[in-house]
Amino acid sequence: MDECLPIRCRAEEVAEQLRLVVRGLPFLADRSWEEVGWGRMRIELLSLWRVELLLEPAGTATWGKDTVPSGSWADVSLSLATWAGAPDGRCWEYGCQRDDWTLGPDSRLVEPLQFLSGTERLELEQLLRAARCWPEPISAQAQPLTAAVVGLEQRTGPRRRQRGHAKRRRAPIP
Repeated sequence: MDECLPIRCRAEEVAEQLRLVVRGLPFLADRSWEEVGWGRMRIELLSLWRVELLLEPAGTATWGKDTVPSGSWADVSLSLATWAGAPDGRCWEYGCQRDDWTLGPDSRLVEPLQFLSGTERLELEQLLRAARCWPEPISAQAQPLTAAVVGLEQRTGPRRRQRGHAKRRRAPIP
């Protein structure tokens, strides 16, 4: 890694990668939107960036609070980015960047999704709802065994139990 690079990415860099996703950059999600429900969805972009996004019930900002939402899971929407990793090893975490550190407690957190326009954010959410997962989810239908798997099972046979080590018997005390 280059020594002159900062340790952290900037939220603007992460936002630019999310804009590329909206413009058509391919990506894969770790889980589908329905499987995530209310939680974290991790995506990996073709540019080798990795981004973790928080999905929460629409109209709430519960990050860091222990609240249980009321309503259905269909109300879940894109809330904020929690983590991002660049291909060169730098990372961005929620809370690591503020607009002006000299303001102390009055400074505001900088978050990548705030740099997206309303339409970009909606398009990103639509893309995430239809995201492809890798590996593909296992279907509910039973898949027939392929010839290769059957042949492998026949060659290896059933597994045998391995014998344990013999226990040492103690001599009786006279």
